[in-house]
This record gives sequence, structure tokens and C-alpha cells, in this order.
Amino acid sequence: MLHIRSFFTVLLFSALVTVLLVVAAPASSLVQDPSGRPPDPKSKKTPPKPKGTKTEPQPMSITLTVLTDPPESAVFINGEERGVTNGEGKVQFEKLALGHYNIEVRKDGFNKMARGFEAGTEAPTLVFKLEPKLDDYIKEFNALIGAGKLAGPESPNAFELLSKLTTNYGGRPEITTLKSVLAARLVEGLPLVIVRTATNWRAVTRDQMVRGLDATTNSLALKKDDVRTQAQAAYFRGVIALRDWQVGGAATPKGDGGDAGGSVAGPAAARAEFETALKLDDTLVAAWYQLGVVLIAAGDAAGAETTLAKVSTAEPRWASAYTGLGWAYHAGGKFAEAIAAYRKASEIEPNNAAAVAGLGLARVMKGEKDGVKDIERAIKLDTTSAVAHLNLGIVFSQSKNKKDWTRAEEEFKKAIQMNSQNLEFQNASAEKMLAEVQKRKK
Repeated sequence: MLHIRSFFTVLLFSALVTVLLVVAAPASSLVQDPSGRPPDPKSKKTPPKPKGTKTEPQPMSITLTVLTDPPESAVFINGEERGVTNGEGKVQFEKLALGHYNIEVRKDGFNKMARGFEAGTEAPTLVFKLEPKLDDYIKEFNALIGAGKLAGPESPNAFELLSKLTTNYGGRPEITTLKSVLAARLVEGLPLVIVRTATNWRAVTRDQMVRGLDATTNSLALKKDDVRTQAQAAYFRGVIALRDWQVGGAATPKGDGGDAGGSVAGPAAARAEFETALKLDDTLVAAWYQLGVVLIAAGDAAGAETTLAKVSTAEPRWASAYTGLGWAYHAGGKFAEAIAAYRKASEIEPNNAAAVAGLGLARVMKGEKDGVKDIERAIKLDTTSAVAHLNLGIVFSQSKNKKDWTRAEEEFKKAIQMNSQNLEFQNASAEKMLAEVQKRKK
């Protein structure tokens, strides 16, 4: 009986110990690893923090992007240069802490630009469009204008400076204003030159004509839609073509004026330019005048008469208008009308040798012998003009007296010598008449 009690006592004690061990063991030790291996004590999970425990905030930052126009601009943050935008005008600044910043952008030749930026509340991209700093350029431009240095070949000049400014700042209103100013100044003196080509042809040099064309070309490069300047450009191209034809000594072929040899390329090109000028601006009276001159050279006396009549009406104080009209009448065989036109020109300019010489020849052709005295008077009025000698040669060449033929030969030779540039008439015409007189003398 004692042994049985002892056995139950031991059994009860073992059970009690087992219960105590189970209760005391951690919960993780009660879970068996799916592989059947005992759990790894190193893989114990960190127990969660008790509720109510505060987490410390981590520091925050942003990436700021700055875009600039123009590119390659320096970017300052709070007064310190931090970078330069690339060729596309972009730069980025990473890990910029939250807070207020002053962002400033600078570039030579432009006004600097700044603005405040609140990192964390604004979009992290800022755009800066700088305005060009043109004050110094405008002062330089005005100085060049004041000095009359409008365009090349001298450098520096206003046109050269404005070309550079247009490349860099073409969209600025200041540049548009400068263009208008220079475009007007370039052609400012051209009306006077144009009038002189119509009223005193010999006094205007080819270089002056070329400078006039250059001025209109430069002006149109700045203000291409100026119709008046377009007309002036065509006019200068026309007078240059006419002058080159004259100086080249080309005569008008038969059928286009009656002279032998030569080419009409010059007069034809000149006529096309004058007609273009008049389509653009039919108030350009000088173009009407030169068109009349070309028409006479082409043998179109009637067309020249109509055209030059317009000139005399538009510019009644131009002696050249009436001289040209007298020339057209003479070419058409209207000697009475020619006399009236030449007399009108002489009234306007009593010392106009071409008008007086034309008057004398027209009178002779009409049968008035005293016309020779007018031609001789013209020689005294202008000792540099060859027209009077040419007309005197024509008069004597028509005489039946052989002695007069000798005088005609002398006058033709003198006229040709004095008119070496062909500015008053084509020497080929005088040479042809000289050859005819010399042939008769044999």
C-alpha cells in the first residue's frame, strides 16, 4: 500500500513539473518549424512598440529645377552662385532642405532677375526669362547715327551693330524701333540724288548711284515692306544700267533707234527697272523722265513724247523735262512743238546749253536759218557740253557747200572728243555722221 501511494506521489509531482515548464516556456518555443527543425533563436521578431510611443520625423528635402532663357545663365541661391544652366537652359539642385530661398539668375548683356521661393509649398521648377540689357547698345547706336556712320564699308557702323543686335535680340521692341530709325536715315538723302539724276545727269557719278542702291538695299534689309524704298532701289538699278550702257559706248541697233552696231541690253534692262519702279510708286517722277530717255534711245518717239509730257506736268520747274520733251518732238519730226518745248526749258534755265542748242537745231530743221546763232550761243554758255558741237555738225553736214562739210567734220570730231563718256549722246551716232561727211568729201 505504501509503495502504491509513493508511486502516485511521484507521478503527481512529475505532472506538476511538466505543467510548470509548459507555462514558463515562451510562445515561440511552442511553434514547430514547418521543416520539423527546432526554430532558430536568431530569427525572433522585434516586438511591437507599445501604443502611444512618438516617432521622430525624418529631415525632408526637394530637388529644385531652374529653367532660364537665355541658356548658360548663372543661378544664385541666397546670394551664392550654385550653378549655370546648360545649353538648353536647365540646371537642377538636389537635396534642398525645406525653407525659404532667394533665387537669382544673371547673364552678361541681360537684366538680372530674382524671386523668392518657398521649398515645400511651391512646385520645384522655376522659370526665368531675362530681358536683354540694351541701354549701352542704344547709346552706341545713337552715337554712330549722330556721326553719320550708317553703314559700311567703315566699321563700326550702325547697320553692322543692328545686325548683331537683331541676331541676339530680334524680338525686342527696342530693336524694331532701331530698325525703323536706321531704315529711314539710310534713304534720307536719296530723293535729292534721284532728282539730280533727272535734272543734271552729268553731275551725278556712278559711285553716287551705287551708294544710293546700297542705301536702299540696306534699308530694305531692315524694313523690307517699304514700297517707296523698293521703288527707289529699282530706279537706281535702272540708272546704273543706263550709265553703264552709255559709258560702254554701245550704240542702238537698227530698228531700235537707227544706229549701227552695239547692244540694247543696257536700255532694255534700264527700261524694265524704271517700269518696275513706276508700278511700285507712280509718283516717282524721275523714273518717268528716265523711261522717256530710254524710249527715245529705243526709237519710240511717240511713247517718249507721252511719257515726258507727264514729267513736264508733274515737275513744271524742271528744265530737263522740257528739254527731253523737245528731244522727243524733234525725233518725231514735230519741229514746231520741239521749238516751244526748248524755249520753255530756256526760260526756266537761261544758261542751259542743251536747251539752247536743241532750240537752234529745231529752228534750223524748221527752216529758220538763224537757229545756227542759238547753237553758237550754246557753245559759249557751257564750254564743257558736247551737244552744241554735235548739233552744229549736223547743221553744216546738211549744207550743199563743201566748205561747210569741212566745218561739220571738225564739229563732229570735237563733239566726240568732248563726249568721251557718252553721257550726252552715244558717240556711235556722231561717228556714223562723221563717216558720212568724210565719204562725201572724197
